[in-house]
Amino acid sequence: MSTPSAAPLILVAGGGAAGVAAALAAARLGCRALIVEPHPMLGGMGTAALVNNFCPAHHDEKRFIIGGIFGEIRRELIKRRALYETECMEPYEPEAYARLLAELLDSAGIERRQGRRITAARENGAHLAVTLDDGSTVMADGAVDATGDATLARLAGVATRLGRDSDGAVMPLTMCYRLTGIDLDAAAHGWPRHVDHRNGHTRPVYIDPNTGERNFYHTGHNAFVDAMLMADRAAGLLSIPRDHIAVIHGVPGCPGDATVNFGRVFVTDPTDPAQLARATAQGEAQVQDGLAFFRRRLPGFAQVRLVAMARQIGVRQSHQIVGQHRLTAEECLAATQFDDCIAQCHYPIDIHEPGSDKTTMNSLPAGAHYDIPWRSLVPAAGPARLLAAGRCISADAGAMASLRVQPSVMAIGEAAGVGAALAAQRGLRVQDLPASAVQERLRATGGILV
Repeated sequence: MSTPSAAPLILVAGGGAAGVAAALAAARLGCRALIVEPHPMLGGMGTAALVNNFCPAHHDEKRFIIGGIFGEIRRELIKRRALYETECMEPYEPEAYARLLAELLDSAGIERRQGRRITAARENGAHLAVTLDDGSTVMADGAVDATGDATLARLAGVATRLGRDSDGAVMPLTMCYRLTGIDLDAAAHGWPRHVDHRNGHTRPVYIDPNTGERNFYHTGHNAFVDAMLMADRAAGLLSIPRDHIAVIHGVPGCPGDATVNFGRVFVTDPTDPAQLARATAQGEAQVQDGLAFFRRRLPGFAQVRLVAMARQIGVRQSHQIVGQHRLTAEECLAATQFDDCIAQCHYPIDIHEPGSDKTTMNSLPAGAHYDIPWRSLVPAAGPARLLAAGRCISADAGAMASLRVQPSVMAIGEAAGVGAALAAQRGLRVQDLPASAVQERLRATGGILV
């Protein structure tokens, strides 16, 4: 009697939103899946970097446009009272999010090698031989690069581009952090109604409809805060080169806590360890600078104290693969629809300008979205079984500045996991796998493609 061959093994580099979705999608198609992740926790930028919110790529202000695995995770976080539904981004409790991701992977039988990095990759017949920093080698039948930095793709010989086309510059980095001790009553009375980039008139203290918890929420420009910020910068009291506070939002289950996105560190290549180390030190100093500004200036923040800094400084941009199609900012703003659509996105083109204190936002109209094509996940040349997922897909700097947020990268990751599994099961190069096969599976599992 012949012995059945083992199911194909799909290696996923990166355990963030894109990587978790890719591994789940591959495992649910009957493949073995393995995640290699440097951090001891899952979630990537959404946990290790404390960017703990779902930016609104998934809702076009009229309907939900991203479902599938992202929708499943979002619904479960709401059920666990670990996510606040807001008018804009949706904050979640980062530890609860990391636990949920681990539970999902474990329930699907997905192997995790955390605390490990990939050091080499090469094609070996029908396999991709991937070497880890412990000296072990994994012979993968298919692979997904969900590192954010195209790390696996570059090691495997895939061509990439760094930064924007004009000069290679990348968006600045930010060290996010969590604070506690907000006096919500003082904040509610001391902050005026203001207008931000998406929501119209807002107030800073909200009651979440699901949990009933009061929480603080601020995003975008606020003339009241911006004037104080610029005055303190002019007086030499604040050194952060940023013209507004991007985000201060509550943490589910912890009224009076908030996580903060307020910092700006410039680098030329965030994948260079020396630059990243210097940026981390500068980001940590900016945390203390920001806390002092909050206590000095913001109503309700006089007694705030630091709970934790992010485990990793937040990186917005580095390498993109050269793929079969390069998604452009113009295509995004034109709400372009593609025949090989594998995900949709409504998030603005959100560019933190390199070398500047400014942020540029270009939004789509309510009810509009653009498609992300399958071809942008497929390298134009390179290994037969390697796909990209997340922010390192083939896109220009403007398009990447929109699709880089968690809902859309999770949808891209799910498509990549489906594609890697189908290609391995059918013995095809990813370049030869029809997009229609990926789309059929995505639709069958709750994906929204129209």
